Amino acid sequence: MALDETLDDGLSPVLVEGRLGRDRLRKDGGGFVTRRSGERFTRAQLEKIAADTPERLSPNVLLRPVIEAALFPTLAYLGGPGEMGYLPESAPLFSRLGVAPQAHIPRWSGVIIEARIDKVLSKHGLTPADFNEQPGALESRLAKADLPPDLAASLDDLRADVESRFARISGEVQQFDPTLERTVQSARNAALSGAQAIEKKLIASLKRLEGETLVRQIARARAAVNPQGQPQERVLTLASFLIRYGPALVDALAQEVARWADAS
Repeated sequence: MALDETLDDGLSPVLVEGRLGRDRLRKDGGGFVTRRSGERFTRAQLEKIAADTPERLSPNVLLRPVIEAALFPTLAYLGGPGEMGYLPESAPLFSRLGVAPQAHIPRWSGVIIEARIDKVLSKHGLTPADFNEQPGALESRLAKADLPPDLAASLDDLRADVESRFARISGEVQQFDPTLERTVQSARNAALSGAQAIEKKLIASLKRLEGETLVRQIARARAAVNPQGQPQERVLTLASFLIRYGPALVDALAQEVARWADAS
């Protein structure tokens, strides 16, 4: 029974509807305790729930494909990128419960990049994957890339020189008085921190000189490609694109899916 299985977090893949809603179960001696509400259940109580009110029990994300395969035997599981990532982790549960696993087939997944957004990506040499960075980090990276080459090289040389010279000092101090090693390391870290502070100030200055143009462009592109930090398909509906581009968009998507299927 899946109740007896525990995952790496020590919890069962079975959830029960408790006082605080759906809750994971943790084995506790001969019984089980819910993670959030602390309610206790014996195995007999859970089996009675399964028999009388099965709607109170539900599988977690790893057990779900096992339950689906047991209730609705299928040849293949068509999943998105996220599902393809965790489905292999369900393999031990399929084996333990004696359920034949389905073949895992990735479904087509794409991002609609409009011309105005494509211009921003092309201008800065970006791909949709770049927007997985935390907001602000990407803008700083782009601003850093705009540092004058000689200045950027000088900063790199400064850091390398600090590392080299302090490594030499550290070796000599080890022979003279090892107790001073921590002092040397603290001074090294302070010097490197000073170099980093100079670079941060320069990047901030560049961002100010460029005004809000870069920030606005990246924010607009991020909202289109990775809205609310989520995959585009989870936030934006096709309707908003159809309003702008009409039925031709559906034909273009169908062609892209067909091309992907042929290549797969």
